[in-house]
Amino acid sequence: MRVLARKQGAALVIRNRTLGIFTDKGFTPVDFKIELAMKLATRLKYTPLLPAQEMEEPDLLRFLENSDRA
Repeated sequence: MRVLARKQGAALVIRNRTLGIFTDKGFTPVDFKIELAMKLATRLKYTPLLPAQEMEEPDLLRFLENSDRA
């Protein structure tokens, strides 16, 4: 998965060429273009990851857990 932005237990990701939100409950696809999704993520106070990071699901879950504690 390519992680574009994250916020308190959630991340905006691209998985298998599909944009979506990833949480501890799994992946939920969203029907937005990346540019609009990033604008919405900014409004919702997601932190962009520049550059985007490639992560496997277990690594992303650990990353989100750690970001909750920060």
